[in-house]
Amino acid sequence: MKKTPLLVIIFCLLSISIYSQNRLEIDKIEFIGNTAIPAEELEKVILSKESPNWFLQLLNKVYDIGSKPIYYDSNLVRNDLGAIKSLFAGSGYFKSKFWFKDSVSEDKESVILRYFIDERDPAIIDSFVVTGLEKIDPEYYDMLMEYSRIEPNTVYKDNIVEEKKNYILSFLRDHGFMFVKVDRPQITIDTVKNSANILLNFEPGRRYKISNIVANRSGKGADLVDDDLLIKIVGIKPESWYSYYDIQRGQVRLYRTNLFTSAIINSVISDTVGNRVPLSISADVGLLYEIAPEIIINNEDNTFNLGLGLNFIRKNFLGNARKFTAGASSAAQNVSEFIKNPSFADSTFYGYADTRISFEQPFLFGQLINTKFESYYTLQKRKNEYNSTLYGVKLSLDFELPQKTFLKSVTSYFNVERNEYLFKKEFLINLAKQFIRYNTDIDESLIDTTASLVVESSFGGQLISQSTNATLGTTMGTNYTDNLFFPTRGYTLSLILEDYNSIPYLFSQISGSNFQRPLSFKAVFTGTYYLPVYSSPNNAFGTKLKIGQIFTYRGNKADVSLNQRLYAGGSNSIRGWATRELVPTDAEYSLSNPSLEELEALLINGATTGGFFILEGSIETRNRLFGNVSSALFVDYGNTWNSSKSLRFDEIAIAAGFGFRYYTEYMPFRIDFGFKIYDPNNRKAFYKKQFWSELLQFHIGIGEAF
Repeated sequence: MKKTPLLVIIFCLLSISIYSQNRLEIDKIEFIGNTAIPAEELEKVILSKESPNWFLQLLNKVYDIGSKPIYYDSNLVRNDLGAIKSLFAGSGYFKSKFWFKDSVSEDKESVILRYFIDERDPAIIDSFVVTGLEKIDPEYYDMLMEYSRIEPNTVYKDNIVEEKKNYILSFLRDHGFMFVKVDRPQITIDTVKNSANILLNFEPGRRYKISNIVANRSGKGADLVDDDLLIKIVGIKPESWYSYYDIQRGQVRLYRTNLFTSAIINSVISDTVGNRVPLSISADVGLLYEIAPEIIINNEDNTFNLGLGLNFIRKNFLGNARKFTAGASSAAQNVSEFIKNPSFADSTFYGYADTRISFEQPFLFGQLINTKFESYYTLQKRKNEYNSTLYGVKLSLDFELPQKTFLKSVTSYFNVERNEYLFKKEFLINLAKQFIRYNTDIDESLIDTTASLVVESSFGGQLISQSTNATLGTTMGTNYTDNLFFPTRGYTLSLILEDYNSIPYLFSQISGSNFQRPLSFKAVFTGTYYLPVYSSPNNAFGTKLKIGQIFTYRGNKADVSLNQRLYAGGSNSIRGWATRELVPTDAEYSLSNPSLEELEALLINGATTGGFFILEGSIETRNRLFGNVSSALFVDYGNTWNSSKSLRFDEIAIAAGFGFRYYTEYMPFRIDFGFKIYDPNNRKAFYKKQFWSELLQFHIGIGEAF
């Protein structure tokens, strides 16, 4: 056996020792000279990363969590320069220069890596030419040529070219050009003029129509569904132009019926004849009966609700993809107290229990209008306020809108509801005290006694209010944000319009009967806007504004039902206050030294809470911390009043706080801590208030606050 020379062994050991000593951790990465592209974007494209801190490294060594150290690699740095160069070129900076410098620390254990960037001026788009579309319909050609036009002095960006290419492709595919192709964009850079010339060449091919539609059914319920029903749901007619958008929309309609476990619409290219192509609908039909338990997690009524429900569903009920659902549910708003005392009758519980039956169908009078008719019976219990019983019927029409419309959703509904409210003694006494304090000359020391006397003598400690109301309403909305769960750019708009009791009043006039309920109209507008404060998609800065008013045009305004009024406060509202806590404190009436009878009458009319005018808004920054965890800082403001004329700026409540979010694949879960910065009903100095009872309010919720 040949022995290894001693010198070779010594050389290997020295090499290993030198290599281990030269493995330098990256202490910091800096970008110098960049103004067009922020450091956050540059960090994403480079392979070199900063080494984690000592604590995360220790956790990794001891518990196999945390992070391992990251070492400096000069080969990666050269790749980084190429990635940075490509990123700047994609934004029009073709003349930029890049280099790096590494600085080793004094202890020879770490390095600071600096990337230097000389941006220079970006290239301007000199021409943007689209060819190959000369033979399509002149109307389409003129429209696409106008769309591809570039404003003078536009800086070149890759996403401008990509956006226009994708739009033209989508347009042609949605107007019959099933096999449209596009060549790779030809981009010519004039280094002397520092300009870019762009050429997009399309091959639209032949324009196709739909020849016929064939349905193929499979699955356990296949024999219980007709082919004609599938074709009717899809809504694509023979001899219409091929449209990729219509095919996608048809698949959505199929899934929305809940009849199918899978549904695919394909064009049968092998059976194409001339400019006619057939469509094939392949659908797997599931069981038509379903018992579905559910866990209720929502933010209804601006508060976090957690509960359980059970639904029985009969699909294709009476044919035509109708769906029958019977279900019951119960949810608690004070989850921690409910866990300790799980009883709906317990005085510590507040939330709701609900049973309802509904019929839903995708058509109305042969049109694709999703129609739902439901009847319900709901018990509500609010802490220190009231118990209520609501029962009624509701008809909803969800309209499917064309592809190119500003609005994304329009729903109309008609709701007839009977409501009964049992107001609690504590709530009535507080109402009486507020009225006496603001509208009488009674001495402050006698207010509590007088209020208790009125409530006890007049109502025996409780007050029952009953009414029947008919609501005709419409909700309209649009969403132009870049991400459903974590929007960073764009805006959303929504408008709610509701008329109360005009239809029963009209019938009473025709029949000659006497209708006593007030007639009113509600309009509530909400808008959100996400400002381009951050360049990184991991951070967002948004604002919200909500304004609404109830106009009573006949009858007594004080008789407007409680569940029709406007409220502020809660997890999706002003987060320094509890749910529905911000309501008007002053009454609509003003009498000097009223009699006991007058006070009783006024209290009856004013027993329901809520305002007739609302103004609220929010400013919030959301920033990703690590992984799926994000933080939020916010300022909320607003209140409710009895009318827009009652609005006073010194009565606008202001809250500020922070929160955390965890983003799942389906929705974000959040917890927010709101602090009362300015409380119009408690104007003690901030530092004199009790932290837990007068300053802090925390909310658990799902989804973002706006």
